Amino acid sequence: MRAAGCVIALCLGGCVLTSTYEAEVARVRALEKSVASERAERTALERRLSDLSKERESLELTSSSLEQQRTELMERNEDLRVAGQQLEQRLEEERIAREQAAAQVQSLSGTYQSLVDELENEVQSGRIEIQRLQGRLQVRALDRILFASGSAEITQEGENVLTRVAKQILKLPDQSVRVEGHTDNVPISTALFPSNWELSAARAARVVRAFEAAGVPSDRLEAVGFGPNRPLESNDSGKGRSRNRRIEIVLVPVEG
Repeated sequence: MRAAGCVIALCLGGCVLTSTYEAEVARVRALEKSVASERAERTALERRLSDLSKERESLELTSSSLEQQRTELMERNEDLRVAGQQLEQRLEEERIAREQAAAQVQSLSGTYQSLVDELENEVQSGRIEIQRLQGRLQVRALDRILFASGSAEITQEGENVLTRVAKQILKLPDQSVRVEGHTDNVPISTALFPSNWELSAARAARVVRAFEAAGVPSDRLEAVGFGPNRPLESNDSGKGRSRNRRIEIVLVPVEG
């Protein structure tokens, strides 16, 4: 009986050890599986973190690029704004210039007609010619209406003509007055005028003095002598030489 009891006890003890071992093995396997799962999860998290880091770097690069583009766009917008202002200023200046030019043309047109009316007899006789040329007004007076032959002294008739011309010039305060003296090519040699140069310059200066006496400001006046060097016609005929002996009064806009 005792022996049988011992056998039973050994059997029971063996069963307990086997069960405990198997339970421990199961627990260890469960732990290993848990560890493997955690490792896999950790690996996945690390991969996700890496992806997020790369995404962040990409976003930072994109943000930097966008910021650079924004800066460039702002600079471009400022350039366009400044260019627009400059364009508006140029357009305004051009508008003012056009208005001034139109006013000058209108003023010259009125003065042209006034001169034609004022000097009607002289114009009809051909002793005075009045022209409008590219924004300027030109009065051409043949020398016989202003001066005696070989002289720079203005005749009474010439004084009357120049006074009437000066009256119209005074209506154009924005115009300068250039008086040009011209002669034919027939040489002159006197104590006063050794050549045609001196005669043409003296006549131009004398007309300027007449305008000054009539009230035209001296800073608007200019006298130039060209002698025989700018003929209108050939000096081979008496008619041509007569046309070449002249005073030209040119009205041009004051610069500045």
